[in-house]
Amino acid sequence: MLMAKAYVISHQTLTDADRFMTDYVSKVEETLEPFGGRFLVRGGAISYREGEVLGDSSAVVEFPDRTAALAWQASEQYQAILPARMESSTGSFVIIEGVPE
Repeated sequence: MLMAKAYVISHQTLTDADRFMTDYVSKVEETLEPFGGRFLVRGGAISYREGEVLGDSSAVVEFPDRTAALAWQASEQYQAILPARMESSTGSFVIIEGVPE
């Protein structure tokens, strides 16, 4: 049986857009590569159809599996830039397993 991919889903409301872009967004992609992560959604226009607005910026990152996603989140590289996200935005950040292939 193949492992299910895992996804990081983030919805952020920016409190300091300049810092968010400079100290987090510009650096996060390079932290994904060693763990097989890649953006499926990164910013872009959002059209809410139901429910509450979830923030100014949304992203979906795909990883080969949950172990890789958790290792990325705990990595030294990601932890080094995490304060920039935490201090320049508020919102949700979840890791969820996909459907087994």
